[in-house]
Amino acid sequence: MLKIAISCNKHYAIVFITYKLYFRYMRKTPLIILLAIICHVAIAQKYIPKIGNNSIINYNVEATAVGQKIQLMLTVTSVTDPVTLGWSIPGLGTGSYQMSAKGLESGTKMKLKEPGYGVTKLKDDETLLVLSKSTFSDLTKNQAFELNNGKFTVKTDETVYKINDKDADVIHAVSANGKVDIWILNNADFPLVCKLTGFGGFDIDLASIKE
Repeated sequence: MLKIAISCNKHYAIVFITYKLYFRYMRKTPLIILLAIICHVAIAQKYIPKIGNNSIINYNVEATAVGQKIQLMLTVTSVTDPVTLGWSIPGLGTGSYQMSAKGLESGTKMKLKEPGYGVTKLKDDETLLVLSKSTFSDLTKNQAFELNNGKFTVKTDETVYKINDKDADVIHAVSANGKVDIWILNNADFPLVCKLTGFGGFDIDLASIKE
């Protein structure tokens, strides 16, 4: 007799197999018992978009002090030094931001500078809407990091974060004073900021990504 019970939740499916074997009329034959149990664990892999040349990143941005809302489109035009993000805001214009390779590697500050026409160059310790690789390494290893001289710690978050209507692999962290929340794409090559609240008077939320 074979009994199978299945238990599932949103993260995994575990199959439990219990068995009972009854043998009869075994007195005149050798005892041969063949046992095979196969357990399959299905884990849903979360979505991590790849960001490279020609990727398009769309944000909804709100200046919380005045309630002004804008749509910001960033286009990755170069992932080599300098990393270049073209920007476009309806009714305002276009331009580009440039981050140095040093900034993307070890920057400790994230700037939300109002774009100027032409090229806006960030300093070697600054990034734009992305954590430096060094900061992201601290996040994953220590579950904590520093940004703009503030301390952040990872927060367990059961809320599903979606990118392009897919469950995304995103890490949520909160500042020590509890005023700033940040959601970061779990992508060591390009730890994109997906959502940001309470940071410098801006709330930012990722709308979509075209890889």
